[in-house]
Amino acid sequence: MKKFIIISAVLLLLAGGAFGYSLYRYMDVTNVLNSKNTAPTEAATQAPAKTDSSEAPKAPTQNDTAVVASSDVFAAASEKAAAYTANLSAEEMAGQLLLGICADASTAASEINRCHLAGMLFESGNFQGLSKENITAALLAASTDAKVKPILAAQEEGGSYTTLSDLDSFSEYDFNALRTEFESGGLQAVQKAEDAKTTMLKSVGINLNLAPVVDLAQSADQIMYSRSADGNVETASSIAEYAAKFNQAKGVSACLKHFPGYGTVPDSAVTGVGAVTDDRPAETIRQNDYTPFKKGAEAGAHFIMMSNVVVKNIDAAHTAALSPTLHTELRSSVGFKGIIMTDVLDDADYSAYAEGRKPVVQAVLAGNDLILVRDYATAYNDIVAAVKDGTITEAQLKEACTRVIAYKYTAGILK
Repeated sequence: MKKFIIISAVLLLLAGGAFGYSLYRYMDVTNVLNSKNTAPTEAATQAPAKTDSSEAPKAPTQNDTAVVASSDVFAAASEKAAAYTANLSAEEMAGQLLLGICADASTAASEINRCHLAGMLFESGNFQGLSKENITAALLAASTDAKVKPILAAQEEGGSYTTLSDLDSFSEYDFNALRTEFESGGLQAVQKAEDAKTTMLKSVGINLNLAPVVDLAQSADQIMYSRSADGNVETASSIAEYAAKFNQAKGVSACLKHFPGYGTVPDSAVTGVGAVTDDRPAETIRQNDYTPFKKGAEAGAHFIMMSNVVVKNIDAAHTAALSPTLHTELRSSVGFKGIIMTDVLDDADYSAYAEGRKPVVQAVLAGNDLILVRDYATAYNDIVAAVKDGTITEAQLKEACTRVIAYKYTAGILK
């Protein structure tokens, strides 16, 4: 009897253990299944912690890029700009579409006021023999009495295209042409030079540099060869992004040029003619030459300058600066929302590409916000006349002027 009781107890213990194990396994499997079918906890839904800086950043998706490309770099200032523009006369708005090239720094202030100019581009000849302090004073004087505070621009590319660095009063600066800089030290050397240019320009009151060149030139006989880096899309894109992100953060706006690019146009073809033709396939230009401008636009570049080239397979009837088609593509395909400006529009005769109009009027109708000219008084009168006869509508005039004013608020020129 005693033996029977012992055996029964053992069997009961074994049965209980088996039941307990079965219950445990059931509960475990149920929990796993439930965890797959329920929403994550609050902790799981929080953004992941920042990765170590040594880790590569996540590449933007196509959707991310689309959002950035379509953003308006001046959006935060749009309401103030619209209100400001509403108080300007048609004549004052017309002047805000012009960036005059300065003939004499001592008369810059009076000339800006006379034609209500958006601003002036200063060249090295304006400052010959002046000390750094006198240059600063001259630029301040050009700005102080203007009703609408002006853009004070320079062209400091390096090499043969400089405003300040070749002057005796800036002897501590010496900037090579872009390609020379790149060949000597790659992107790091280019970025170091860009930083120094920005510091120099800012120190005297310049707020816009008509640089960098992001044209893709690969052969020494091409017009933009020395002024561009290495003809590589990725290199040009990196330079465009750097200028937009870092130069502008220091208070000097970047102007990417020359859309859609001079490409393979030979240097010799430019001599003595008004416009030259780029006859490459349209898709080659769109896929390659557009890319640096797109990257710069995504990075927030304030300006893009149009070229004076006829891009035959996109618009054979106009130079790029006078082409409604290319301006539309710059806004839509490239996604640029900043200031579109011309290259110098009166250094040659572009009337054959202006649909029978004055080139400066066609430039406004094509979609430029800012027009670069030497004879700004004539350009001003031409725009005012076109507004009065209805060729340029009030809406077109106001749209371009408002964008210029929005830029000035964004850049801190207007407070």
